[in-house]
Amino acid sequence: MKHFVGANRGQTTFMPYDLEEWLPQDHLARFTVEIVDKLDFTRIYAQYRGTGTAAYDPKLLLALIFYGYSTGIFSSRKIESATYDSVAFRFIAGNQHPDHDTIAGFRKRFLGEIKGWFKEILLIGKELGLVKLGNVYLDGTKIQANASKHRAMSYEYMKRLEERLESEISKLLAIASSTDETEKPEKMDVPAELKRREDRLEKIKQAKAAVEARASERYKQEKEEYDKKIKARSEKEEKTGKKPKGKVPKEPENKPNQTDQYNFTDPESRIMKTHSGFNQCYNAQAAVNEDMIIVGAYSNEHGNDRSEFLPGLASVPTELGIITVAVADTGYFSESNVSKAPEGIVTVIATSRQQHNSYLEAILEHKAERIDSEDIQQPQENLTVIDQMRMRLKIPQYEAIYKKRKQTVEPVFGIIKSVLRFRQFSLRGIFETDNEWSLVCLAYNIKRMFKMSMTS
Repeated sequence: MKHFVGANRGQTTFMPYDLEEWLPQDHLARFTVEIVDKLDFTRIYAQYRGTGTAAYDPKLLLALIFYGYSTGIFSSRKIESATYDSVAFRFIAGNQHPDHDTIAGFRKRFLGEIKGWFKEILLIGKELGLVKLGNVYLDGTKIQANASKHRAMSYEYMKRLEERLESEISKLLAIASSTDETEKPEKMDVPAELKRREDRLEKIKQAKAAVEARASERYKQEKEEYDKKIKARSEKEEKTGKKPKGKVPKEPENKPNQTDQYNFTDPESRIMKTHSGFNQCYNAQAAVNEDMIIVGAYSNEHGNDRSEFLPGLASVPTELGIITVAVADTGYFSESNVSKAPEGIVTVIATSRQQHNSYLEAILEHKAERIDSEDIQQPQENLTVIDQMRMRLKIPQYEAIYKKRKQTVEPVFGIIKSVLRFRQFSLRGIFETDNEWSLVCLAYNIKRMFKMSMTS
């Protein structure tokens, strides 16, 4: 006869009253509480009046949010539910159950403090011997905005729609001013139809103005780059007496492209190219050390990474130490990024996209040329910036450092998107999404530091 142990759901059991006995000692929830207890809450407590109904301790709410984000739970409703269902959340909340409005309100109220907490936790990690600088790897990933691309409208369509609305408004005004009742359509509320079109026309005009302002700002940047290229070509022609090779750069136009778009749900987000096609996104940036700790993070609405190298370095707190080598892929390469990098930092940026599975072919075809680092002590005046960078990437020391990029920063994005399942922002707007991305990176760091503390 076979024997089984069944579930005796009718038997009364007694859970230990002490929450300390509910959770293992080596648990992420405990580590999160310990980290939050080390943060400075002076400014946070100062914003509470201390009168009326007692508020939940900010440390309790912040620990719930940090633990939620580090375990892939971003919804305030799900966090509230977890304080009933999850032993870890119940431990952090101390058997309290803040409602979702309280949790969401706290996150919104102190969103501007996230950057400070991100830095403070990194410094705590440094004190614990878990965070250090040295080689830093920069990369970006597109995170979907809290808006649909189907709520976006192109500049070309805006112009056509503006003309149509103005024509319809003119017809409705003519109908409204007519004294002949037979000319007025039956079952039509003319004032309501007129107001609806006027309101929509106003929104279209505001959207057009925003697109035109963006185009003007883009023109300034493109014109600056154009002037630099023309100047470089002229100087080279004067020096060599020969016309430079390649096409003459095309001067940018100071007007919007017909395909420039505006999203009515989140106007500050942009249509960006992703692995799954074009989506409404923000560009999330991260600087990662060799231990896969995110030491710098921010997000913005820029469609590519060309202008993100220097801001990425600037996002790393100087209190963490000194960056020796800054590594990035070809999307970050520009003469400005190389020449304007902070003094003392060696830049290693790919000048072209590497082919997959090309290592063996490079050896067989003798393309894996090596040079000694002593050969490049000082930049050579007769070489362009791109040639100097190509030579640097052939130095074994820097070639080895660059190869680590795929095993440091790229896996971090994989963990955030696939393990934590953070693929879309909950908030809208540049300020809000920038801080939410820092919150995600902060929560990732807590989880990463906990893993490192368990193995150290």
